[in-house]
Amino acid sequence: MRVFIAIELPEAVKIKIAQVQERLKKTKDRIRWVEPSIIHLTLKFLGEISEEDLEKVKEATEKAVKSFAPFSFEVEGVGAFPSSSSPRVIWMGVGEGKDVLMNLATRIEEELVRCGFGRDKRWIPHLTMGRVRSLEEREKLASLIQRERDAEAGKVRVGKVSIFKSRLTPKGPVYTVLKHILLKGGQG
Repeated sequence: MRVFIAIELPEAVKIKIAQVQERLKKTKDRIRWVEPSIIHLTLKFLGEISEEDLEKVKEATEKAVKSFAPFSFEVEGVGAFPSSSSPRVIWMGVGEGKDVLMNLATRIEEELVRCGFGRDKRWIPHLTMGRVRSLEEREKLASLIQRERDAEAGKVRVGKVSIFKSRLTPKGPVYTVLKHILLKGGQG
């Protein structure tokens, strides 16, 4: 099964992200926009793993997050990987609270590496809004991304992390929560 560890977003943040997506949809570029209802912040993508490995993932994640108290981060700023002028992925970033978020992701990564999982080369906290299939109006899209570079979608209160199973379908991915893991004193 395809598995990843992520932070879920409150409805109010998803609504604001959808508004940003709408403002970016003013080009003829072919972009596969992520359905706002499933947008999340991935802490670690594991890919295809076995049931046995899933148990290791659950244990490692629990161990990693148990020392973290609930915290918040701001969803803000629009950008693209690898760049605005040559976008493949369009995303919203993280502002205030980024340090704690990065510490949490690093801790999860360390525990998973101890269990034999591979290390990510570089993790940048972001929320994927769309994947560019083909560009027809490159400069216009770059301009729209630039215009949204200070967009804000609100605050996310993190009291848990979630382990998801991802099933790819022709209509897009379907995510199923396999386990919620509470932070120290966190609430589901």
